[in-house]
Amino acid sequence: AICFSKTAQRRRSTESHCTSEKSMMIAVDLQTWRRLSLAYACFGVAHTSLKLLVSLFRARRIKKMLASVPQARYADGILGFLPELRKNLHRRHDFVAEATLGMPVSKMWRGPKWDPHVVQICVRDPAIIKHFLKDNDTNYTKPPDSRDFLFKTMRVWLGQGIFVARHGPDAEDGGRNWARQRKIAAGIFTKNNFNTNMAEIFSAKADRFCSLLRGPADRGEPVDMQARFFQFTMDSIMEIFFGEVADTLGGQESKYATAYDCAHRSFFNYCIRVAPLALLMKLLPWPFGGLGGLGSMALRTWNQHFRDFKHALQILDTESRRIVDGCYADPALADRKDLLALFIQAENPINGPQTMSAEWLRDVVANFVIAGRDTTACTLSWMFYILATHPDIQSKVQQELDDVGVSTNCLPSMASLSAKQLPYLNGVLYETLRLYPPVPIDGKEAVADDVFPDGTKVPRHAHVAFMVYAMGRDPAVYHDPDIVKPERWIPFKEPSPFEFPVFQAGPRICLGMNMAVFEAKVVAAKLLQNYSFEMAPGEASKITYLPTAMTMSICNSGDKKNFDSHNLWLIPQLRNRPAA
Repeated sequence: AICFSKTAQRRRSTESHCTSEKSMMIAVDLQTWRRLSLAYACFGVAHTSLKLLVSLFRARRIKKMLASVPQARYADGILGFLPELRKNLHRRHDFVAEATLGMPVSKMWRGPKWDPHVVQICVRDPAIIKHFLKDNDTNYTKPPDSRDFLFKTMRVWLGQGIFVARHGPDAEDGGRNWARQRKIAAGIFTKNNFNTNMAEIFSAKADRFCSLLRGPADRGEPVDMQARFFQFTMDSIMEIFFGEVADTLGGQESKYATAYDCAHRSFFNYCIRVAPLALLMKLLPWPFGGLGGLGSMALRTWNQHFRDFKHALQILDTESRRIVDGCYADPALADRKDLLALFIQAENPINGPQTMSAEWLRDVVANFVIAGRDTTACTLSWMFYILATHPDIQSKVQQELDDVGVSTNCLPSMASLSAKQLPYLNGVLYETLRLYPPVPIDGKEAVADDVFPDGTKVPRHAHVAFMVYAMGRDPAVYHDPDIVKPERWIPFKEPSPFEFPVFQAGPRICLGMNMAVFEAKVVAAKLLQNYSFEMAPGEASKITYLPTAMTMSICNSGDKKNFDSHNLWLIPQLRNRPAA
């Protein structure tokens, strides 16, 4: 009993000692945690304060340099034009056009005033556009990820492709990636290619389009023509750019097209809703702050739009790799004339090692889809909206086609569809581009301080935007700018790209400009020779543009807050064409 008692005492003593040690360790751990937390809090306050002071200093310099530049007309505040933009999101491009009306150069703040990277210089003066797109173009490029939330997110989607690649000497690679893509791509846009390969493909796809409208026309059913135009351009570029025969017009599933549209809309919705928070995150200390910090990562993780965006990108990655692998595996690769084949042939994979990574070629594919599909499909949608809401203009185009006698059996050519041969059709197309440019606003970032021809001082890292939509509706340039007048372009004189920057200008002018015009004329001529179009009842009043996209597609939601309907419902009617 005595031994048992002593053993129990020793056990209790040991347990008490262990408990005391654990308590001391917990106390030490808590004390250490408090000290670390206090140290990080001090570091965080100091880091954030330093960031804020540096940002304020840089913002002050920018404000001083832009003191003579008039402020665009909006209720300015600590968050710049963001509150006003949210209120006017449903009419975003008209809001900007009204805010800058009558001002060749003006300024806007696209975020909190302490951020030196949110200032935007809005330009409507052709001489200034010429300066930064041509005369001093090497000083203006796409912003890097570290300074621009929109472009950082866009590069998750478009990678190293030509639309987001930085060019000029300030680019990380000196602009070689951008120049390489542009040089190789230029090989497909030749006159011979227009009049042979492209003419055959556009004509065949347009004939297929016409045949598919016969059933709805006989039944008097409305057709979503915007969806059909996106299918038409997708089918066309899949063959011209990637050597794949597709028939999404006929109902064939296109995982790529569906995922692409989802990625586009999810990207823009995410950016609009998260931008203010993302800009605030830039001030937080490491590791939470910055556009690539834990705070921004948390925003991406919890945001449903970004999750949808990433899911769509996974599908695009899989489909792009399938297209690229198929091209590499094609035994007839050396004879192929499509755009992707030109890129792969440029590295001579038949006789040499593969130098273009799968990721890089995937980015090439993604960028040329938005270039060749979305922009032309948007233009055609708005063109047929104009024709359906202006039956007199539609009749004049059809009469011109009948009078000229454009044959449906012969291949169209650039000459047979030229402004000289079909001036009214050309006028309708250019009025469409004036009123509804496929890319309504575009811009660059200044690499270094500069001075515009009018004496305006441009601070380095300022965003310089040319207002394509606003310029097309400027009453000082176009009489009755909101009225459709194809006669403005008759007789046709090619507009200066600096006065009409629908296709950009200078060294960065759109390579596919002539292809887009040719494609639009081919399908428009075929459709209008065979059909007339009118709006479905109750639809005309709903039509507006989709504000949450880079390109100007049609939205018919009829709602200022929700933009989830993107249809152009037209009723095709078979024409009784005069005998040839």
